[in-house]
Amino acid sequence: MQLEKRFHEIIDKAQNYASLTKEECIYLLNFEETSLEASILRAVADNLSRKKAENSGVILGQIGVEVSECTGNCKFCVFGKEHTQLPTHRASDEELALKAQEFAGYGDLYGLFLMTMHSYDLNVILNAVEIVKKNIPDHTQIWVNIGDSNMDTFEELRRAGVKGAYHVNRLREGIDTDLNPNARRSTMEAVVSAGLDLYTCCEPIGPEHTPEEIVENFFIGIEIGCFQHAAMRRVAVPGVPLSKYGQITELRLAQIVAVITLATLNTKSMRYMSVHEPNQVGLLSGANVITAESGANPRDTNIDTSQGRGFSMANCRKMLFEAGFTSLRRGDESMIPLNLDYLIKTNSF
Repeated sequence: MQLEKRFHEIIDKAQNYASLTKEECIYLLNFEETSLEASILRAVADNLSRKKAENSGVILGQIGVEVSECTGNCKFCVFGKEHTQLPTHRASDEELALKAQEFAGYGDLYGLFLMTMHSYDLNVILNAVEIVKKNIPDHTQIWVNIGDSNMDTFEELRRAGVKGAYHVNRLREGIDTDLNPNARRSTMEAVVSAGLDLYTCCEPIGPEHTPEEIVENFFIGIEIGCFQHAAMRRVAVPGVPLSKYGQITELRLAQIVAVITLATLNTKSMRYMSVHEPNQVGLLSGANVITAESGANPRDTNIDTSQGRGFSMANCRKMLFEAGFTSLRRGDESMIPLNLDYLIKTNSF
C-alpha cells in the first residue's frame, strides 16, 4: 500500500520532536481508526512516549468527595441537575482516610485527585486535603478536581498542600453544558498562574465530534502549558441525555491519544499522557497514565464507582504491566520496578 507523502513528512517531523500544527493533527485524525496510517501513528507515538518517560507508567487515584445535583448540568454526566438520579452524599472523614490508605498503601500512587461538583464549598475540599495528607506518603501528590475558581483559591489550595489540579474546557462547552467556556479556560490559566500543575484532557469525545473540534479542543491544554494531557471518550450511560449518540471505540480513542502524544512531544511543561477510562490499546498508543477511582464518578450510576466502572490500583498495576511498562513513577519522580514479583507482592496478579 502506498502511503501519502504528507503522512511520511508528518511522522518524520514528529520523530524529530518538532511541534505539529493543528492542520497536521486534523489530517492524522481524518484516517479511519482501522487504517494502516492510524496503526503506524499509534506505534510511533507509543515508541516516542516510552523513550521520553523511560518506559515508566503512572497510576493516579481519584476520590469523589461528594455527590449532588450539579449546576454544570452537563448532558454527558450522571450528576447533571436536570437528569441525575443519584442521592446527595458527602464522604465522611473516616471514608476519606480509608480510601486514601487503600489507594496509597503500597507507595506506588503518583497523585490523588479529590473531586467535587462544579459548585463546591472550599472548606470541604480543604478539610479533605488535610485528611488525605495524614493518610498518604509524602511522595504522593494531592490534586483537586473542582469547579471554576480564581487564582486566589488555587493559591490557598497550594498553601494547604495541593500540587496540581484537573480542569478542562470540554468539547462543546456551553452547548452540552450550562458552563461558560471562557470561565473554564480562565480557570485553567489560574491553575498555572497559582503555581500548580495543570492536568487536562480532551473530553468527553463522542461519535459526533469532528477532527477539527477535537484538535481545537486539545490545543487549549498545549497553549496554556499543561503538565499532563489526556483523551477520554464519552460513556453512553443509560438516562444521560447524550448517550443517544453512542460512543467511539477504544481504537478510535487510541488514535486520538496518539495524535495528542505526537503534538505534545515538544511541549516543555508536558510530562505524561493519559487515556481514560484505562484500556490496553491506549497504553500502546502513547499513553502512560491511568486512573483508579473510588467514590462518585460522572460516568457511573453506582454511588461508589469502585463497585462499578472504576478501576482499582491492582487493576491499574496489572494493565500497565501487560502493556509492557517496566516501572512505576511516584510523585517525587522516583521509580519502582514493575514486574511479576511486584504484582504478586501487591496482590495485583
